[in-house]
Amino acid sequence: MKYQTLAEAYASIERTASRLEMTDGLADLFRRTPKPAIRRVVYLTQGKLYPDYEGIEIGVAEKLAVRAVAQATGLGEAVIARRLGRVGDLGTVAEAVLVDRRRRPTLTVDEVYRALDRAARAEGTGAQAVRLAAVAGLLRRATPLEARYLIRTVTGRLRLGVGDATVLDGLAIAYAGGRGDRREVERAYNLTSDLGDVARRVALGGLAALRKTPLVVGKPIRPMLAERLSDPQDILRKVGGRCIAEYKYDGERLQIHKRGREVRLFSRRLEQVTLQYPDVVALAQRHLRVREAIVEGEVVAIDPRSGDLRPFQELMPRRRKYGIAEAARAIPTALFAFDVLAIGGRDLTGVSYERRHALLERAIAPGERFRVATYRMVTSSRTLLEFFEQAIQDGCEGLICKAPSGVYQAGARGWLWIKFKREYQSELSEPVDLVVVGAFRGRGRRAGAYGALLMAAYDHAAGRFRTVCKCGSGFTDEDLTRLVGRLRPLIRPEPDPRVETRLKPDVWCAPSLVLEVVGAEMTQSPVHTAGWNVFRKGSGLAIRFPRFTGRYRDDKGAEDATTVRQIMKMYRRRVRPTA
Repeated sequence: MKYQTLAEAYASIERTASRLEMTDGLADLFRRTPKPAIRRVVYLTQGKLYPDYEGIEIGVAEKLAVRAVAQATGLGEAVIARRLGRVGDLGTVAEAVLVDRRRRPTLTVDEVYRALDRAARAEGTGAQAVRLAAVAGLLRRATPLEARYLIRTVTGRLRLGVGDATVLDGLAIAYAGGRGDRREVERAYNLTSDLGDVARRVALGGLAALRKTPLVVGKPIRPMLAERLSDPQDILRKVGGRCIAEYKYDGERLQIHKRGREVRLFSRRLEQVTLQYPDVVALAQRHLRVREAIVEGEVVAIDPRSGDLRPFQELMPRRRKYGIAEAARAIPTALFAFDVLAIGGRDLTGVSYERRHALLERAIAPGERFRVATYRMVTSSRTLLEFFEQAIQDGCEGLICKAPSGVYQAGARGWLWIKFKREYQSELSEPVDLVVVGAFRGRGRRAGAYGALLMAAYDHAAGRFRTVCKCGSGFTDEDLTRLVGRLRPLIRPEPDPRVETRLKPDVWCAPSLVLEVVGAEMTQSPVHTAGWNVFRKGSGLAIRFPRFTGRYRDDKGAEDATTVRQIMKMYRRRVRPTA
């Protein structure tokens, strides 16, 4: 398959802001893709070479990409850098400087993929030279349009606005009978976290092959998510009058995959974090007494002197590439397991939670730093509230209340799990996790940094990010300095096609960074788009007096943020006090 075919499809998708047209364009591309190539085409369309959990990134910095363009064209690096300064997109620059060099497309998708794979896997002192040679070699053979997307791919800025949801819809249309079968495609993705593998299965075997998608130790399962309520009576009504209430620890959610002595750990965002938690690996080897299992739990920082639980922020220094042993000694952890998804090759996601919990307890030899999360079977609102207060006294955020009969809904949010968390001194019952989609330049003391951020909630049904506030409070000077660096790789010259906004920030950002925000109340707004036209024509919903809590939700991807549906529920409730 010619890479030019891929580039032309990308250009067509880039020209439209309509998600339906994007989806149809993707479906057409997938139909025209030879089935042996579909896996690689899907990865490249996501701007990657492998699923995220493999941790293999192309890793070409913009400066190195500038050198590659210069080498391929014979122009000086300074010339390319000046053009980049004017245009802001190196892919567009590469296309422009090659525009007079007419050539027939000869690059194939497989050739591009193999060259980028060599660049991604290059290590050691010669890695930069290998990456430079790989990219420059592709550009020498590329057409102008191919050069645009090659450069955007290697620098991690493909800018198509195509999220996982759009790819799933495209696969359903191309291979599974239409949008109506999207649920089957999504289920396979939720069990494997690998869109390329899902594409290969459905392309070769249709829906029948998807329905046989197995759980695999070593491939993370997309996590089940909880709804939120603040009234114990409402919680019990939702789960049928009784629930298994568990401590909601203030830590990082991990998925533990064990086969024999081999243990792999994945974060909530499905990143492999095995190296960052060698102590958790050792604990799992010692306390998980089954040979093969997939277990979920919360890793929490503990005080090395008292053994008390510490807040989430104190756990973050553990997420590093270097000095891991020193960090493990300085910040010891404990793991509290709360679910088991597979044992001995048996898929347990369709089994009731009460049964899964019993199997989890049998699978663990409890110890001081590795055990099942504290829980209680609850049938009354009074007991639930008392247990909640006990959890708070023990240093937790609150409770997770789970329907005993509930199955594990991978990748879904529903009422089988309900968060019951501590109230904040705010008319909003609890903080929300919002995505940065833009930034406003600071003035006065904040000059040179950003003064406020445009924040959005995720509309899961539409695959869109809809704005809900402009947040400029709660940031320390250190936060403001850090944000400049954290947002730099996310900056883009135009809004992401998935962002729906009526405000125009000074800088647009690709939806990626998630922050925790609290506010005074939820109100109708003519400028924010969450819940647009739902409660009043020409109005959306906004958080009044939003404030950053200081918590960066690096454990969450943009599509794991608070949803528009949740925002609307908060507005409807107008926040009732906890019973």
